[in-house]
Order: sequence, then C-alpha cells, then structure tokens
Amino acid sequence: MNPHERRLKPDEVRGLIVDADAVIAGTEPYTREVLSECPDLKAICRVGVGFDNVDLEACRDLDIVATYTPEAPADGVAELTVGLILSLIRGITWSNDSILAGNWDRHIGTLLSEHTVGILGVGRIGSRVLRLLRPFGARMLGCDIDPKDESVEYVNKGELFRRCDVVTVHVPLNPTTRYLVGFDEIHSMPRCSFLVNTSRGPIVDEYGVLSHLGDRLAGYGADVFENEPYTGPLIKYPNVVLTAHIGASARQSRFLMELGAAKDCANVLAGRPPENPIEVGP
Repeated sequence: MNPHERRLKPDEVRGLIVDADAVIAGTEPYTREVLSECPDLKAICRVGVGFDNVDLEACRDLDIVATYTPEAPADGVAELTVGLILSLIRGITWSNDSILAGNWDRHIGTLLSEHTVGILGVGRIGSRVLRLLRPFGARMLGCDIDPKDESVEYVNKGELFRRCDVVTVHVPLNPTTRYLVGFDEIHSMPRCSFLVNTSRGPIVDEYGVLSHLGDRLAGYGADVFENEPYTGPLIKYPNVVLTAHIGASARQSRFLMELGAAKDCANVLAGRPPENPIEVGP
C-alpha cells in the first residue's frame, strides 16, 4: 500500500516492493535500480494504460513480466476530455467561480458546431473522443502515425494545428512525443483557440501554453502535468481548467482497471500467460 497519498519516489518504491513477488502498480517510477534490488519480483501489473513509468528494458533483462489495462480507462478519459472541451468553450468553470464570488457574469461562449476539432492521436481514447463529439456537429480532423479510423480526415501535425481551433491530445509518452506540442505548434493555431491535454503532462510544453494564454489560446484544459501534484503557474489563470489526473477516476473505469491488473497478477503468479502483456522489443 502507498502510505504517502501522493506519487511515490524511487527510494520509496524500493522500500515497499523489495520482498514482493508481484506488484499491482500505479504511476510511481519503477527504475532499473529499484527492480534490480527485488530478487523475487515476477510481475509489474499496471493499473492503467500508460507505462512510461516502468523501465521495460530492465523488466526484460530481469525476467519480470509487465502488464497493463489498455481498454479499461479509455471511456473515462474520453468523457473527461469532452467535459473539459465543453467547460472551456462555454465558460462553465468561470461562471461557477463568478457566482461563488458573489457576481453574476454571464459569459458568452461558443457551440461545438462553430469549431474545428483536431484529435492528435486517434487510438483507443482519441477514437472514442471522436465518436462522442460527432453528434455535436463539430468539424473534425485527426493526426496519427497509424491512421485506422476511416471516419475522419487525417492531416499531418502542422496542418492539424493550423486548421483547428480546438485540439485535444491523446498520444502515449515516449522519447518521440515528449514536448510534441510546444511553442511553435500553439503559435500556429488560429487566434482564440483551445487546447486540452488528458494524455501525459510532458507531451505539452507548459512554457508554450503560458506564452499564448489570452492570445492564441482562449483557454487550456489539463488533467495531467509534468510534476504532480501540480502547483505551477497555470493555477493563476482564469481561462485554464485543471483537474487532478482524474481521467480514469470513474467508478466503472477504476473497477475494470483494478480487476484487469489483479487478474494478470494472478495469471503470472500461477504460471499462466497474462491477458495484456506490455510488449518489449529485443
């Protein structure tokens, strides 16, 4: 159990798992140094879809099976994404804050049908966002290295940002996607655009966001941050909507994530193949 009620540091992880046979894991870091000191560890079963916190090469070298739950959080993250988009374009949180402050500011927002929405990463979550947004009548574009959903027009990243005044980010964090969305991408967006990130914090460069708030960006929504819990400068901006990494914090999503991780933990310990192994290259 995590006794600290926050994301663990590597030394804290080591102290908790050194004698473990398997770990049902969150977002805490599993480094080579930590894993090499756990001689009995056979499995790291990730509750969630991201595995950027697990040294997969170390798992391969140490014969530790790594698993994840790719489908379980997808609906929860997709629905939160739509919620953040609607909150931004309609000024929902601004209106709430106004009333709580004793005011009655009637913010004039926009309809989704007035916007062109770009989905950066049309995979498990991005494709769900696409389906959820379609009834609103928004024009939609997609960008993906492996386009599969034929219901959307695909463009390259540069064109996506130039043509879309709402962009939502749904790509995994790896060396090629760190700061994938930065100053230049945001600067190329139409004026008064909106950006949403529910993937991983380091995919969007916070400096690029801060440099354009109130200019290119009419609003920014984020559920993920490079450093969590987040205490950075974005909290000072009224046109920013921030949530505490709650994309998968829907009851059914959490149930499926934890059940899937527990099942694969049991599978590995019983000598059976896991249902959702994370593939590691040679």
